[in-house]
Amino acid sequence: MTDPLLKVTDLVVRYGWHTAVDKVSFEIHAGETLALVGASGCGKSSTALATLALRRPDGGSVRFEGWELTGLRERQLRPLRPRFQPVFQDPYGSLSPRLRVRDAIAEPLRVQGRPPAPGRIEELMKTVGLDVSLGGRLPHELSGGQCQRVGIARALTGEPRLLVLDEPVSALDPSVRAGVLNLLTALQEDYGLAYLFICHDLALVRHFAHRVAIMRRGRIVETRPARELDLTALGGPPA
Repeated sequence: MTDPLLKVTDLVVRYGWHTAVDKVSFEIHAGETLALVGASGCGKSSTALATLALRRPDGGSVRFEGWELTGLRERQLRPLRPRFQPVFQDPYGSLSPRLRVRDAIAEPLRVQGRPPAPGRIEELMKTVGLDVSLGGRLPHELSGGQCQRVGIARALTGEPRLLVLDEPVSALDPSVRAGVLNLLTALQEDYGLAYLFICHDLALVRHFAHRVAIMRRGRIVETRPARELDLTALGGPPA
């Protein structure tokens, strides 16, 4: 079996005296979706932030493509960041209200000092199912589903291998959730992307993920194939 793309070992995240993430371990292989589920406050988002190197952990290891991220300075992390990207819950809040769609998608490349090649932004818009005529619009002129597709396009600019999806459809109307999830499934099939999928909807997880890790009080208490997921696994209605 090939080495995992992402390997997290004994991850610890503390906020003062509170331990939000307590020796969490998991791995994800290329082309795989691991769902991280649990009630509100169980440590899912803190785990995601530490995995993305957006919050330095208080202990443990995060290895991505063989690189130990926890020991790297920001200057050393910068060239690696395009390879692991977030897609956030709030499709409007994750975009600058002042940037038009085409500029919002191009922004990660410009931050890296790599202006997009001619036609690249239009290509990305088509990839995520956006009409290129929307390129001149501002976020408030788009629907929530369209804004989330812009966020996905932004994440794809650096040709990532891993996307961390933090409740990517929970803020969307039910009528557009399926379209975004189908897009993510197609992108995974086409590009071999790996997903860390933060979610509280167990029925959705069973449909979308390959494996699921259940968190309680900062710890992973069980990992199993998603198709074997018990919809009462969290001990009651999802939070």
